Amino acid sequence: MIDYHVHLERGPLDLHWLKKFWAQAEARGLQEIAITEHAHRFKEFYPVYSHLISGSDAYPYMKQWITEDFKLSLADYFRLLEEARAAGIPVRSGIEVDYFEGKEDYIRALLEDLPFDLVLGAVHVLGKWGFDFCSDCGWSGRDTDEVYREYIAVLKNAVQAGLFDCMAHLDVIKVFGHRPTRDCHDSWVALFEIMARQGLAMEISTAGLRKPVGEIYPAPALIAIAAQYGIPITIASDAHEPGDVGYKWEEAVALARNHGYKSITVYSQRQPRQIPF
Repeated sequence: MIDYHVHLERGPLDLHWLKKFWAQAEARGLQEIAITEHAHRFKEFYPVYSHLISGSDAYPYMKQWITEDFKLSLADYFRLLEEARAAGIPVRSGIEVDYFEGKEDYIRALLEDLPFDLVLGAVHVLGKWGFDFCSDCGWSGRDTDEVYREYIAVLKNAVQAGLFDCMAHLDVIKVFGHRPTRDCHDSWVALFEIMARQGLAMEISTAGLRKPVGEIYPAPALIAIAAQYGIPITIASDAHEPGDVGYKWEEAVALARNHGYKSITVYSQRQPRQIPF
């Protein structure tokens, strides 16, 4: 079993901290993990995000976040992961990259030169609004149906960009429990059709079980559609603390099995391979 979505960001970028994550992984019966730091931790990715703090429409909390991040070097990151592998830890080199329309070429140029095993794609921002930062960060007064329409539209652009290997927490827009009043089924189907054409995987993430929404990402109804379109899957916890590694992975696997999945996807040098459950 794997956990292909793990963050070290609440501690130092060193082997001692990483070993705590692997110790929890072993205790939960995992054979491999992928460290997938957020791209916004690294100074090389600053140009991808810099537009979020420009103009009168920028959000103050986004400005604060931007000024506090982008401190690390990708060279140091890869050095740590090599050190971990040398210490016998079966860890894959990953990154979670936010998608922004108009920044595709810059992201692509960065990723082409980096020895990642896995690149997760994600949407956390609509326009300049970081919708999952906090429950009262910009949600008040918004039309939830319009938010979902815009979110899925941005996801479609993200999967068509050809930048990513796997999409993270596909319906994270629900994180604080906001649900659309209209039926989004056709929009989700259209998204999965594009993912199938692109050969793009998605993660089944237990992170949502730790969030206010209290539901796995993506929702079981979406997993059912993904299975119909043969979308490959990984298993993920989105751990930010050692204790969250492998969180309730058995539930994710059971859900996948119930919808007909027989294997998970593992990656090496961005090449996927299926491993039977």
